[in-house]
Amino acid sequence: MSVAAETGQGVRAYGQVLRLPGARTFVAAGILARFPRATLSLGIILLVSAATGSFASAGLVVAPLVVGMAIAAPLWSSRMDRHGQSRVILVSLGCLVLAASAFLALVLTGAPFWTWLIAAFVTGAATPDLTSAVRARWTVLAPPSQRTAALALETIADQMVFIAGPPAITAVAAALDPAVAVLGSLALGLIGGVWLASQRGTQPASTPRTERRGVVLPPAGVIPIALACVALGGVFGAFDVGLVGWAEVGGRPWLAGPAFSALAVAIAIGSVVTGARTWRLSPAARYIGFAALAALVAVGLPFAQGSVPVLFGVILLLGLAVSPVMVSGILVASARAPEGRVTETLAYPTAAMSLGVPIGGVIAGAALDATGPAAALVTIAVSLALAAGIAAVGEAVLRVGRSDPTP
Repeated sequence: MSVAAETGQGVRAYGQVLRLPGARTFVAAGILARFPRATLSLGIILLVSAATGSFASAGLVVAPLVVGMAIAAPLWSSRMDRHGQSRVILVSLGCLVLAASAFLALVLTGAPFWTWLIAAFVTGAATPDLTSAVRARWTVLAPPSQRTAALALETIADQMVFIAGPPAITAVAAALDPAVAVLGSLALGLIGGVWLASQRGTQPASTPRTERRGVVLPPAGVIPIALACVALGGVFGAFDVGLVGWAEVGGRPWLAGPAFSALAVAIAIGSVVTGARTWRLSPAARYIGFAALAALVAVGLPFAQGSVPVLFGVILLLGLAVSPVMVSGILVASARAPEGRVTETLAYPTAAMSLGVPIGGVIAGAALDATGPAAALVTIAVSLALAAGIAAVGEAVLRVGRSDPTP
């Protein structure tokens, strides 16, 4: 069977998983619920930069927000496993509304800048990772044979939000006010989160644990992929900064937006193909292999920057190569989740990526300031090579640990 025929046949798998009981409803709710994690940082950048006239100050405020999100995501998800998603989602959304309202009040009333930093961290820590909550439902609803298509569908949903969210937030901020844009993002997330919480029939069963647990630590099997996802997140942070710098140096700052959309569209298309195909390689091997392939593609970015069509072509190829990496990382976490910790385990790759985004942005920004856009674009390839290398070393360590006969 040809690749095209196999892919076409596999695309029908998406219709099959969406016909599973309750699937369409929680997928729709999950798309809305993603908006705060996907767009809140951009809304806050617009809000703080408008209030202070400084993008540097906006970057300082976003940093604790992202760190708070990354730290708290596994903690919220762990509580979902123990007490049920519906109950914890509602509690976390209540905390998010209170924290975000306090943050907005501090900014709009001109409170001391250090209070903004604290409020930003609290707001990030109050933001639940509802993406992992939706993915955990697929592990209950979809049989293993349909799991790849189901989780690829979630990656497509992610890209839908990242394609539509930033332009919408920016447009609202420009037409009305940045505070209205932030409130709009929160409102969509609140609607989606409450809608998701109301769907108790598809949530995983809670598994309360009687023994006391200390610090929440990831399962050993997911650590290599989670660490690699920090580098993978750095790819997107470096891409954002590198492409903005390239567009501004070229005197066409408006080209940055289409470049971001091109990457998101390519990732969405690649995710469709990834979920539709039958793979012989394991998800971990696909993660390593496609991360290495994407690194090779990204090497072409600095060389293609002189031509807009060529650069956009490389960006599209990069998105197609990165999409199997993203889907495979979630599949690895899903397969290695201990019983009763599915939602928590699925939160580690996304939390790690969130943590890597500002790191990649800072490194790319330093390279941009030092030598220009080419150096910033090089950091994208370096980040992908690091993701492949970290995952490969981590998987080798896991294999040695499994083969070690000593207790």
